Amino acid sequence: MSNVTATKKKTRIFYYDALRAFAIIFVILIHTSKWFAKSEPVHSLFWTFSSSLASLGNVGVPIFFMISGALLLNRKYDDLGGFYKKRLSRLFIPFFFWIIFIIIFKLNYLNYPATIEGLIDIIFFKGFVWYVWTMMGIYLIAPVINSFIREYGIKGVEYFLAIWLLTIILNTLGIYPIKNVELSYFAKFLGYFVLGWYLNNKKFSISNKAMMICSFIVFVVFSLVTAYCIYLQLLDEVYYLTILPVIQAIGFYLLFKSCDDYAKESDTSITSRFVSFITNSKIGQIITSISICSYGMYLTHYFVIWVVKITNYQTHILLRNPFKWIPFIMLIAILFSWGLIGVCSKIPYLKEVSGT
Repeated sequence: MSNVTATKKKTRIFYYDALRAFAIIFVILIHTSKWFAKSEPVHSLFWTFSSSLASLGNVGVPIFFMISGALLLNRKYDDLGGFYKKRLSRLFIPFFFWIIFIIIFKLNYLNYPATIEGLIDIIFFKGFVWYVWTMMGIYLIAPVINSFIREYGIKGVEYFLAIWLLTIILNTLGIYPIKNVELSYFAKFLGYFVLGWYLNNKKFSISNKAMMICSFIVFVVFSLVTAYCIYLQLLDEVYYLTILPVIQAIGFYLLFKSCDDYAKESDTSITSRFVSFITNSKIGQIITSISICSYGMYLTHYFVIWVVKITNYQTHILLRNPFKWIPFIMLIAILFSWGLIGVCSKIPYLKEVSGT
């Protein structure tokens, strides 16, 4: 892992790496905990614990979209062909490489039908592949949004986000359509993409220290509110396009950004010393390496979850204790996918398909 880190460390922004590393951990958390939640009686202790972890993990995907927006928007793209070639190749070359193994695994061990319809289902619709196709759509429209931001700046983005948040609130309340005015397809996940750039560039009137404290409180409070809403079954299994994960993601993103900004204000502050220690320590190298490997980890971590499911069903051993098994399975999934992608990234030719 250290070789990967060393070659890219000089040009990286650490709080982006930290956000990305936590995002992939959250994604693995939700995919692990949802399996347990589905197998437990609603409102039981085990179901409540698993569902609460899933509500925390749901912030991972929005953070991925927000980081991409922060890094890609308001830039000058003279060569659109080059932009699309770079972004889509980095997205799809690893995807199609790993989807071959996913297809083989699902056909042989998960009893998927070996038909054209079955293959189409795996590649386009089933499970976590939706993120890849959504990201493709965002990349295709990104230059248009980029031109809009360069023309209208913060005020234009605030107009865009105001409409997006309106669609999010209406979607949360479930009151579409309103007199045939349909806004639900206005932005969807593109809103998170633009939101990331906005939070990264908006100058707020409060201090970085106050922002750090407020964003932490917002994230914790709305994570608890989300968990409670899931307990009351007020939210569906997938609820990225409702207001609660939006506020969760804003709190989490601003927590890391304001912490980084506050650390830069004074080299002698506790926050600055802590950030410096983490960044330059082995922990920082691990965070950066996980960040670099995060996309490949996204594409491969499910192999561990699938193997656990198969083992559980074949041996009739019911993993009934999520307090013990969720952390264990999650740790194995992280180490397996991180190690696999880290090794591939050091091998010629495989580096291009690893996702790093």
